[in-house]
Amino acid sequence: MEPDRAAYPSPELRLRFGRTLTAWVNRNGWIHSTLQDWGHEAGFPAVRDSSFNKLQNGKTEQPSPLTFMQLAMANERVAQGDYSGVVDRRLKDRLTDSEPITTPEGIPWRASDFFAHFVGELDGPEWANSPKPLSAEDAATLSAEHQATFEAIAKAKSLSPAVAWRELEKHCKELSPSQRDLLRNVLSGWHEWTPQEWSGLAADGGDPVADALAAWENG
Repeated sequence: MEPDRAAYPSPELRLRFGRTLTAWVNRNGWIHSTLQDWGHEAGFPAVRDSSFNKLQNGKTEQPSPLTFMQLAMANERVAQGDYSGVVDRRLKDRLTDSEPITTPEGIPWRASDFFAHFVGELDGPEWANSPKPLSAEDAATLSAEHQATFEAIAKAKSLSPAVAWRELEKHCKELSPSQRDLLRNVLSGWHEWTPQEWSGLAADGGDPVADALAAWENG
């Protein structure tokens, strides 16, 4: 009797692969359709939105070899900073300053690396092992803390919110353009961090917003 093909690789390994992809998306400030939209505009084969979502959730039991090649092609373009062919401004801003998945030696993952991780023969990058996401309540509390700190520093410096933001933004270069947009909305009180957004910003478990605020205050 043929073994159950759905058990190889195991559901746990498929979910681990999906978490790595999700961490990659969050780390770069992408959304679920970014790779599909990028491939469409730049003219290279990219994983479709629906297929990528299934990979993220461990729902694809045996992806085709092309899937791993598509992920590697996008990863190589990220590594090279090659965003040629992208004309949509919002998409280009979202892609700018993205980071590839690499080996510990800094070599971008190839198709064989993505496959090896999928079947459990290769560990994911350390930043993919993100801490437990904040609860919605904790994310709201953190948003209020960031906003209050921003307002207090701006008041101490006698700056309007617009001028204060321009000064603070100089200390936020590690954030992608889309992440900086989110931060500005949080500091203005128009938005609260979601657990997913915060996971993308604080992939290493730190608080880059608090770091930027401290650098601005002491600069």
